[in-house]
Parts: sequence; C-alpha cells; structure tokens
Amino acid sequence: MADSGFPSPSSPPSPALPASPVRLHTSTQQQVQDTLTQLENLWDDLGLSEDQRSDRKRIFYGHIASLLEKILVDERALKSRIVNQIEHNTIEIVKLCQELLIEPEEAVDGLTLLDLDAVMQERLEKLQQTKAERQETLRNLQEKDEGLCELLCEEPFYIPCDLTPSLEQLKAVEEHIRAMEELKDEREATYRRLKAGLLSFLEQLEQSPEDPFTREVVCSDDEDISLDQATIQRLRSVHSDLEFQVKENTAKSLDLRERITSLWVLLEVSEGDRQAFLATAPGHTPSSLTKLEEELERLKVLRLHNLAVFVEKMHKELTVWWDKCYVGQEEQDRIKAMTSDDVGEDVLALLEGEVERWKNYYTENEELLSTVGHFLSLFHHMLELKNRDKDPSRLFNTRGGALLQEEKAKKKVRNELPRVQKRLETLAVAWEECNNSPFLVHGQELMAYLDHLWGTHERQWEVEKAKRVHAKEGPGKPARAVSQARTPVASRKRGMEGEEPASSKRAKPLLLPPRNVSPTKRSPSKTPRGRPLAELNRAPLTYVPAMEHDASLQSITYDKFKDPLQSNEGLNSTTLDQAPKGIMKTLF
Repeated sequence: MADSGFPSPSSPPSPALPASPVRLHTSTQQQVQDTLTQLENLWDDLGLSEDQRSDRKRIFYGHIASLLEKILVDERALKSRIVNQIEHNTIEIVKLCQELLIEPEEAVDGLTLLDLDAVMQERLEKLQQTKAERQETLRNLQEKDEGLCELLCEEPFYIPCDLTPSLEQLKAVEEHIRAMEELKDEREATYRRLKAGLLSFLEQLEQSPEDPFTREVVCSDDEDISLDQATIQRLRSVHSDLEFQVKENTAKSLDLRERITSLWVLLEVSEGDRQAFLATAPGHTPSSLTKLEEELERLKVLRLHNLAVFVEKMHKELTVWWDKCYVGQEEQDRIKAMTSDDVGEDVLALLEGEVERWKNYYTENEELLSTVGHFLSLFHHMLELKNRDKDPSRLFNTRGGALLQEEKAKKKVRNELPRVQKRLETLAVAWEECNNSPFLVHGQELMAYLDHLWGTHERQWEVEKAKRVHAKEGPGKPARAVSQARTPVASRKRGMEGEEPASSKRAKPLLLPPRNVSPTKRSPSKTPRGRPLAELNRAPLTYVPAMEHDASLQSITYDKFKDPLQSNEGLNSTTLDQAPKGIMKTLF
C-alpha cells in the first residue's frame, strides 16, 4: 500500500531531541506510542478492518526498522571510513618521512579512532607542507643555479624534478650556487683586468682590434659577454700576444735609447737638444720607435764623420772599465794591438764590444769586484801607514792628536784587512765553482795575486831592514846577509805586525832646533806666543854629531825615538829629566 500516507524513512528528522540518552530513549518510546495511538484513532475513523490495521502496523514498524538499519549501516560505514583514512594517512606519513629523510613520530596509545584520525591527519598535513616548502625552495635554487651555470657555461647541480629534496641536497645546491657566484666574480674580475690590459696594449701598439673576437670584447658592454672558460682562455691568449708585442717594443725602445744616449755622449750633444728630441718620442709606441730609429741612423752618420774622436773616447772608456774589472796587462795589450793602427768602423765596433763586455762583467760580478777594491784600498792604506812611520817630521805635528788618530787607523786596518781578505777568497771560490774558470785580478789568479802582494811587501820590508842594519853598522863594514836576520815567512804574520824587533833599536842623534830659538818656560803642550809651532817646525833642523858607537841618522820613528830617551841610552852628559826644555817642547 503505497498510499498509506506514512512518511517515508527519508523524511526530514523531527525537531532536536534532548541531549540526555535516557530521556532521549524515553521520549522516543513515548513518541512511538503516541503515534500508534493516533493511528488507531485514525483507523477507527476510517473504519479499517483488523487485517488492514495489521498491515499498516507492519509497515509502520518496517519503516522504523529500516531507519534503524540505515543508521547502523551509516555508522559502520563511518567507522570503516575512519579506519581506512587512518591507514591511508599512516602510509602517506611513512612515505613522506622516507622522501624527506625524517624519522616518523612515535604512535600515541589510548586514543580513540576519531582522535587518532585527527592526529594522523595533522601529521600528514605538516609533512605535506614541509615537502611543498622544500620543493619550492628547490625550484628557486635551481632557477638561480641554472642562470649562473648558463652564464658560465657550467653544468648545473642535478636533482630529479619528481624527487623531494632532503636538507643535505638543498644545502649542496646552495653550496654549488655559492661556488658559481665566486667563479662568476673571479671570471668577471679576470675579464675586466684582461680587457683593461687589452685596451692599454692596443693603445701602446697604436692599432685597432683586428679579429672579430677582439672587436666584440672592446666594443661591447661587459654584461653582454659570456663568461665561459673558453672565452676567458681566448681573451688570455689575445692579451698574451699583445703583451708580447708591447714587451718587444719596450725592449727595442730601451735598447735604441741606450745606444742613442751613448752616441749623444760621444758626440757631446747638449742636454737641451736631448730633452727636445725625447719630448717628441715618449713611451714605446711604434711611432716613437720610428723616431728613435731615425735618430740613431742620424747619429751613426755623424759618428762616421768623427771616427778618430770616437775611437779615442772609446779607448778612454775601455781603460776605465779595465781598471774597474782589474784586467791584466796582457789582455789590455792584446786589444791595444788590434786597435792601435786603424780608426775605421771595425775598430770602433771592436772597442764598443769590449766596453759592453767589461761593463756586463762588472754588473754581473759587482760584489766580488767591490770586495777586491776594498781589499786593495786597505792594503795600500796599510803601506801608507807604514811609510809614515819612516817620516820623522810627523813627530813634530802632534796638534789634534795626529799620532793617536794614526794608531787608531793602524788598529782598524789590522783588524779589517784579514776579514776582507777572507771574504774575498770565499767569494772568489764560489765564483770559480759557478763559472768553471779561475777568477783573475790583473791577469793572475786571485790566490797567486794575493801571494804576490804579500810577498812583494815582505821582500821590501827585508830590504829596508837590511839597509837600516847596514846604516847602523857603519859604511866601512860589510852588510850582513839578509837571510841571517829574516824570520821565516811561514811563521811571521802578515800585515801590520811585521815591525822591526825591539832588539835592533839603537839610540839615534837628537835633532835640535835652530840656535835663534830661545827656550821658554811654557808647558811643552802649548805653543809659544811669539812664534807658532808650525813656524818652528818649518825652521831648519841642526844635527848633533852622533856618538862613536852610533851610525849616522837615517830614519826616525816614534818608537825608536822614545826608547833611548826612556832607557837613557846614549845620553852621557844630560839625563832625560835634565834635558833642555826647548828641545822637549820642539819634539812633542
């Protein structure tokens, strides 16, 4: 009976029931009972039979049963859906944790299905947000990395697009981007430096870019040029080629200027003319090289007209370098023999080559040659000091502490000469090992030359000693052989220590002042007011005859003069304390 008039199970629900379950159950039962009562009344009014009433009751209870069944099915479906959702969320959470390389959170016990579903849903949403953020970060980093790598023509950092990046992978991409940025900055700096050098070289070479690549670099903006390694390498190659040309021009310019300066010196060109020409040829550009070459040719023509003068000047300059390099006489004679009879161009070229040769030799061995000069200076100073000992007039010129200064000079030479000689020998040995040839000084090997110097000095000292011995023994006695009195060379120290032994010193005749010089009572250290000491020293000396056992006066040194006075040897009539004050004042 479809027209029974009962509401269908799908009818809208009745108004909201009380929230209490007991009251709700009682209210529902009462409502069902009231409904049946009302239906019975209606059925009475209609006059329905018992069978009809039973059918309608079955329909009524069927509706209630269907509704209850539907409610039960819906609740079971809800439970099943929640369980499935929890399982699905759990699977997704595990998958995302694996992709993100994150440890899953621990499960929480004692939760209902609804609470567990809410917790799992929250965890899933959080992981999905993390994944989305990482993918967004990766996209941004990849865009930046690809832009840099495209500019630098490098390979970008590869991460598959469908892969969720881990924190380590994102960090690796960031590191790659930083490396690319540093490489970009480095290549930009290199590019700007090479480009600046390129422009400078082109200006110095006075030329414009020849190939398309160079023109592109010179004419375009820096942002339009690719910074790949090939471009930088090619730019380096062009830069190197131009730099080589500039260096060639510079070396050629310096050589031309040096040769021009030498010819200017030979031709005695004024400084004003030199500066006027140099102002027209600044730098090392091709136009300046052309002017320098023209000036050199002009000066060569002038030199040809003055060969004799130039040959003479080159001879003088060569002599200067020979002296600086201590060239032997044999080598000098060889060059002089080749250049003495001719004044042609070949002779001038030969002299110029020799000057250049010895100039380079001096430059390469300046330290060694300077040490030779220092040693010879000290050696000659030593000889000069020894020769001063033979001059008696130095005893009368004591103003300003001359004798004290002389003793200090002797001590300085005595200490420094061996040290300089040792340094010289060390440098010479190193030079010989490096050049595989002996180091020559005045044509002799250094060791032989030093032995010759010291040997000559010792022989001269022996001769002078023999002369003094002969003078002391008297002109009538034959001179004793020198070999009987000389000390063996091997046991005698060289230098300032070769003085005459004290045993050979004898009393010498005293030098008296002129008779017209009256003694004075002034202190011996002060000069008389009437006549200065220098004037007294210029007065002629009067010799007092020697005693019988003394030879005639030959030479007086301070030590020889002092010893007899202190020992009173030879002062028979007057002691040192009784000597006239005028004599003492004249001597000191």
